[in-house]
Amino acid sequence: MSGSPNLQQFTAEQITQEQRRGVLVLDTRPAEQFASFHIPGSMQLGLMGPFASWAAILIEPVQKLLLVAEGVTAAEEARSRLARVGLKHVLGFALADKKAWQGHGITLASLPVHWCKDVYRHLSEDRLVQLIDVRSSAEWLSGHLPGAISLPLLELHSEAASIDFSSPSLVYCREGYRASTAASMLLRDHASEVGILIDGIEGWRACGLPLETPYLP
Repeated sequence: MSGSPNLQQFTAEQITQEQRRGVLVLDTRPAEQFASFHIPGSMQLGLMGPFASWAAILIEPVQKLLLVAEGVTAAEEARSRLARVGLKHVLGFALADKKAWQGHGITLASLPVHWCKDVYRHLSEDRLVQLIDVRSSAEWLSGHLPGAISLPLLELHSEAASIDFSSPSLVYCREGYRASTAASMLLRDHASEVGILIDGIEGWRACGLPLETPYLP
């Protein structure tokens, strides 16, 4: 293995071996890059965002990690930011390389990405899709997509049983950051048909599409 003097570089084949030992693959690339291809079972948490804050909430301090990054500098930055919040068990990293990974016989996964205008058209045609809002409860109460259920990212593990995994699900948040993380967690733990609304509720509002506000007695 090679890499920086302080962080070892793993091949995709080595990462899948570590996965079988319980190591969590943490993909730090942006949502759309992760969606295009990723190692099955990995968790996405974009480095260009509140990365360390969410990592501290969602990942146990004892969890061993292997990072997927856009480059060595990004991997080092991710490792440093994780260490500041007590996540110090980073074993190494891999550079996201679709061709090389496939060349090693790795079967890659993808994540469907949808945009607000297309989703609204599908809903208007009564196509069956389960909308999952992973924003906070307060955000959901201020307005949400018609028919959506509230499942905050903080409660994803404990409340996932409320999701009907027999139907396709579409996850959204404010602008896509939390949605891609939530979708990766649902796919890892429940092996279901899950996609993300990449432009989130902000994109929905920008398109002038209707929102629902729950009735509060």
